[in-house]
Amino acid sequence: MRFVREPMYKFIKDPSDVRVGEVVRRGWISGDVGILGVPWDGAVGTRPGSRLAPSRVRSWLYSSPYILGNTSIIDLGDVDVVVGDHNETWHRVEETVSEALGLVRELVVIGGDSTSSYAAFRGLKRVVNDGLAYILLDAHPDVRIVTEGLTSGQVIRWIRDVDPNAYIVIIGVRTYSNAPYLFNEARKLGINIYTIDQVDSMGINAVVNEITSSIGNRIVHLSINLDVVDPAFAPGVNSPSPGGFTSREVIRLIRELSTRLMPRVFDVVEVTPPFDINDVTSMLASAIIINAMWVHKV
Repeated sequence: MRFVREPMYKFIKDPSDVRVGEVVRRGWISGDVGILGVPWDGAVGTRPGSRLAPSRVRSWLYSSPYILGNTSIIDLGDVDVVVGDHNETWHRVEETVSEALGLVRELVVIGGDSTSSYAAFRGLKRVVNDGLAYILLDAHPDVRIVTEGLTSGQVIRWIRDVDPNAYIVIIGVRTYSNAPYLFNEARKLGINIYTIDQVDSMGINAVVNEITSSIGNRIVHLSINLDVVDPAFAPGVNSPSPGGFTSREVIRLIRELSTRLMPRVFDVVEVTPPFDINDVTSMLASAIIINAMWVHKV
């Protein structure tokens, strides 16, 4: 007699403790929340490895307690990226996101570098032609001007090109970690920025209230680059910057924004497992995703 069992998402045999991985369904099917991976980091200029994040974050997400009521979660798989071809990869992300939004009420995208978010926004734009808002939690404005090459530090500039009328706001930027010209460029592009010092001064509730009021009835894409979190809590990121949010603060911020604004697309990017310590960044990304799922709250 062999002592074997099916692979499980928990070690303790507690039938009342249901985990996300036990209820998630897989395939190109309808549901409340969809999970889509983008294993791509072809635009990273510093620490590569975020292409490994979708599988690593999923492993922690699916071992998390299922606290979402009757919310149906669908794992839609990973986008079939093309190594060495960013344009084709972004096109595939755009196509896949636009189709996935016809299946689910909220689409969770796990990058990948932050160009995954840019391509996902293109997909949302195809579905919702006007009246969009893009909210980003990031340590950097991502509006660089480069003379050559490709960098994810241009993502916000590209998103503005996709939708000149979108409301765009970035939360958590560090003034001491960015060249001063980037703030001037953000102003020229009509980007609203809340620095980490402003959030400290105003408080999270005031920031959320102000952003919610500004967005109104727009359809929201909410994105988090994990470098917005202090490296003490999220060491495994592409471009770490000291002085960021704590784990508790960022979870609360995402939960408040998601509950009030009900984003059609939520993404988490720049988790870089090869530079992580004991998976703490992937674990945090998993907790953030759970708190970003708003469907069961409405």
